[in-house]
Amino acid sequence: MRNVGWLAGLALAVGMLIAAAPAGSDDDPQSYARRVPIVVAPGSTVQRLAMPAAMLAASRTANLSDIRVFDATGRQMPIARIASAAGPAKRYDLSALPILGGTDALTVTGVSLRLDGTGNARVAQVDGTPSGRPAEAIIVGVLLDTRAVAGRADMLTLDADVPRAQPVTFTVEASADLKDWRPLGAQVVYRTADNAVSPLKLGGAVLDDQYLRVTWRAASRLLSPVTIRKAALFLHPAAATAVSIAASLPPLDDAHAVEFEWPSASALDTIQIVPTGNDMILPVHVFGRDDREQRWTRIGSGTAVRASAGPTPPQAIALDGRRYRTVRIEADRRSPGFSSPPTIRLGFSPRAILFLAAGKPPYILTSGRTDAADIYLPAGTIMSQASGSTVPSATAIAAQGVLRLAPVSDATAVRRQILLWSVLLAATALLTAMAWMLWKRSIATQAADSIP
Repeated sequence: MRNVGWLAGLALAVGMLIAAAPAGSDDDPQSYARRVPIVVAPGSTVQRLAMPAAMLAASRTANLSDIRVFDATGRQMPIARIASAAGPAKRYDLSALPILGGTDALTVTGVSLRLDGTGNARVAQVDGTPSGRPAEAIIVGVLLDTRAVAGRADMLTLDADVPRAQPVTFTVEASADLKDWRPLGAQVVYRTADNAVSPLKLGGAVLDDQYLRVTWRAASRLLSPVTIRKAALFLHPAAATAVSIAASLPPLDDAHAVEFEWPSASALDTIQIVPTGNDMILPVHVFGRDDREQRWTRIGSGTAVRASAGPTPPQAIALDGRRYRTVRIEADRRSPGFSSPPTIRLGFSPRAILFLAAGKPPYILTSGRTDAADIYLPAGTIMSQASGSTVPSATAIAAQGVLRLAPVSDATAVRRQILLWSVLLAATALLTAMAWMLWKRSIATQAADSIP
């Protein structure tokens, strides 16, 4: 019986390992979710390949480490990253417009307290009157007019005076209407004797016809005022040839909002929203978050306009350039909302690679594998195999399909349910074991009592 139990346990363990094993490896083309053929250009074994939007949407790694090029025998080709086509960062000098706030206008002149017969306070009253002096204004931040620029913001430098030896937190936000602000970044600055304020990193946030607001705070009262005279914004211009893919939304549960899960690890740069049905023009806001425990973050605002027969397509809405697990498209609450789900088109920043076409054609491009190892080589290593100074461009033939977006699933609720079931099963097993031990003990006690 012990041998039978041991064999059964071994078989169960082997079965669990087989079930948990991945269905392929990084060097197996069939283990990738998306595979498209590549047409190699003549002239050199070194080829430049722009990523189709379908491959960016299928990627499961933020750095595109799941991108592979295979030849006809299934052998991986050497690949390398190359710089984005957006070009170098450009500097924009900006004037700092002060944002004023008022100090307290109520001056407390006295406090009265009424006691009852036992000495307990029944009524407390603060006697205060508004000060007759004009309200004093203080600078609480600065406004930067960046509506004339568009692109990805790398950093913001400030020509500023900051108290020495006192940590000050600067916060940068963006807004199109000076009412709703989205955070771009926050950074603590510590100034020693004569050093300047270090640049504020913005992480490539997308700006498009927006203002910037810079505010500051400290853990204790500032020893001297913060003064910002001007600023400089370093920004990569928006790429003129952004790649995009059409997508379909889940059915509407709310006339004013529709949510979807974003399965890709690639960040969305833009979203084009085109009304359908009886809808023509709707103001919309786009929000993002990673789970239901978080608050929604506004990542873009614009207008959804019905496509016309003219040559100008509806304008895409620039997003903040960050990746979110769930996205919400919300029609302005003052509008009638959506009569049917709008059509959308998702845009990505252009990405490209170099690869060495040194195998047996035809070649395929693959994408869509979680936790794929990063196998990119330095670009110079691959360029050493180039036949000339010009690198020809290969083409990935991706079908023009429509990406079907799934409704948001409550993963938190599922995890909570699994946890509750686990606790219930563990408690049941514990109670069963205790009952078994009590039963065995009672049997042993009865056997001992039956011995004369």
